[in-house]
Amino acid sequence: MNDPLLFLFPRLAEAHAAALPILLLYYAAVGACLGSFLNVCVYRIPLGLSVLRPPSSCAACGRPIPIRYNIPIFGWLWLRGQSACCRTPIDARYFWVELLSALVLPALFLRYAWPEALAYGFFFFLLAAASLIDLDHFLIPDRISWGGMAAGVALGALLPSLHGEASALGGFNAALRGAFWGGAVLWLVVLAGAKAFKKEAMGLGDVKFLAAIGAFLGWRSVFFVVAVSSILGSLYGLLMLLRRRSIWGTRIPYGPFLALAAALWLFGGKELATALWRGWTVR
Repeated sequence: MNDPLLFLFPRLAEAHAAALPILLLYYAAVGACLGSFLNVCVYRIPLGLSVLRPPSSCAACGRPIPIRYNIPIFGWLWLRGQSACCRTPIDARYFWVELLSALVLPALFLRYAWPEALAYGFFFFLLAAASLIDLDHFLIPDRISWGGMAAGVALGALLPSLHGEASALGGFNAALRGAFWGGAVLWLVVLAGAKAFKKEAMGLGDVKFLAAIGAFLGWRSVFFVVAVSSILGSLYGLLMLLRRRSIWGTRIPYGPFLALAAALWLFGGKELATALWRGWTVR
């Protein structure tokens, strides 16, 4: 941990200097394209629409968007945040989602070996989709949470190294255990909150979402994700109160904080939690 850059991206030490820029550009381009598709999913899934058909069209007037304007990141910049057909403003979130995706995918490949990086890339898009839909609609669709659980368990068997296991059965069991603890821990929190505040403090969508997170990251991640997401959510709520953007009791989507805590686990949180636990047990 002497070099923070190598701590975050250990595969930098193994990368060939000449090929590194080309690889990073390739992964960034793939990430941007996936980010563009992510924007489509976030818009269409809550409406029950197909994410594949019809092709992208203007949300205001319905005209198809030409391919030259549908280039991830650059399309929004080229159009200056307005649709070409009717000059309706395009939400800047489309740009930022594509840009974040273009940054995250190369970062994952600099941190993990390619099979794990590929799996975690898929996991990141699940996290992002759930977070953005939760922000817009205060719900996390079952196809993301249940689908994420199924994918996490399947990948645990196909890629047991995700859980530090050597066999398919070991990886399957570890993913299943993570899903169970993810759902169980947050479900207990929901029950406790409902009893303490005499009303529903959190939806079951968050419970299923944490179960999906546990399936990908394992049971040890669950306690880190719950603790860190609670801190982040509380700080956000306090900030909104201080800025008078909300009042006490205002509903806040919890999915984005679960997703952010899971992302932190991927980028150093696991090692930090392990180091803290070892230090505590030594004392």
